[in-house]
Amino acid sequence: MYRAFRPMLASLLLIAALSIGLVGAPAVAQDTPMADSIRVSVVAGAMQNTMTGLVATYQEANPGVEITLELEPEGGAFQALVAAGNQPDLIITSLGPQLGTLAAQDAALPLEDLEGAAELFDRLEPRSLQRLYGHNYYVPIGADVTLMIYNKALFEEAGLDPENPPKTFDEFLAAAEAIDNLPDRANGDEVYGTLFWNEALQWGGWYWNMLQPIYLNANQNACQLMNSLGTDIAFDDEECKLREFFEVTSAAQKFAPPTMEKNFFTRTMGMWLQYGYSWEPNLNEAAEQPMVIGEDVGVAPVPVPNEGDTSYTTFGGRALMILKTTPEREARAWDFLKFLMEDENNLTFIKELGYLPVIKALQSDPYFQEPARAPFVALLQNGILPEQFANAEKAASALQGVYQAVVVEGTTSIEDAVSAAAEAARTAIQAQ
Repeated sequence: MYRAFRPMLASLLLIAALSIGLVGAPAVAQDTPMADSIRVSVVAGAMQNTMTGLVATYQEANPGVEITLELEPEGGAFQALVAAGNQPDLIITSLGPQLGTLAAQDAALPLEDLEGAAELFDRLEPRSLQRLYGHNYYVPIGADVTLMIYNKALFEEAGLDPENPPKTFDEFLAAAEAIDNLPDRANGDEVYGTLFWNEALQWGGWYWNMLQPIYLNANQNACQLMNSLGTDIAFDDEECKLREFFEVTSAAQKFAPPTMEKNFFTRTMGMWLQYGYSWEPNLNEAAEQPMVIGEDVGVAPVPVPNEGDTSYTTFGGRALMILKTTPEREARAWDFLKFLMEDENNLTFIKELGYLPVIKALQSDPYFQEPARAPFVALLQNGILPEQFANAEKAASALQGVYQAVVVEGTTSIEDAVSAAAEAARTAIQAQ
């Protein structure tokens, strides 16, 4: 059901044999001949179906070329395939630490000097790009961002203005309390002011993407979890406002159920700070009848400490990365990547799979200016990429363990939260 935010956990294997095969092959020269066949890794299901159609279009324009689709390995971990010299040529994987891990292991092809690369990167939303270890190793193909949705009917019932959602943390907590005080529904269901996906705390550091907008808003994007090199945590610095993050989430959890067994779409939750664009299909599964953004569901940025502060969001989505093989296969993979990023083909990919456009020209497409989509597109300008280091995954998982103790269970005090999280994260980073 929750298809966009539950990728399998990235298994960060320690590989000492990255030199096996042709992992260290040189970058593609502009005049390198292209191979007649390549392998492309995709996720099973809708992506596989969409890519099947795009492959057919590419092969029709390139007779004799064979593009083979194969399923992403469990957990999205390609390291074992790389070590065995059996890696696919092109992967479509999640934005996040997996990209940084492959880049750090010299398994990915730098893209910035390839023919047409400058023009391609110039067409993309700048905030969706990040140089890793001095190079452009990936091309984002579709984005997702997180914001707040709220139930207009519950707002009205609680005496709140459904056209004026909370903008600050204090307003959010006050609205959550007012909705939380509403009587149970006729079937006995309790009404809650807000909710968090607490089950996901156990599913790896990727869930930090859904909590991070609150943290980024608390510190106004002064810092993320790690230092700029990804070698140590930064969140214990006072300017990062991690304590304030714990204070807000702890207060909000008092008006939320312990789990998301009953979710926003049951019509019993006032606000959800973690709603992403890729969740749009879940509106159709709402209790009684589909929920409609703009009618019975409002959309707003995640609240901020003070009115006038910037509301930030976290980029999710998918990226293309070429793994090192041979110059000929790398050249073909680059040609196919550029095909996928042509406006028409990219629009097919993102519309069918429920992503937002990273190609700037597509952001004004009428499809993305509809009421259910335009608020998400508007927030792209305040999107922050997840930290794409292996250490960031470890630090986020450790932080989430402390979050559960502080916010959900109440077994660790807010006073001890920052130091406990710092100790847990540094221990995780240093572990081999």
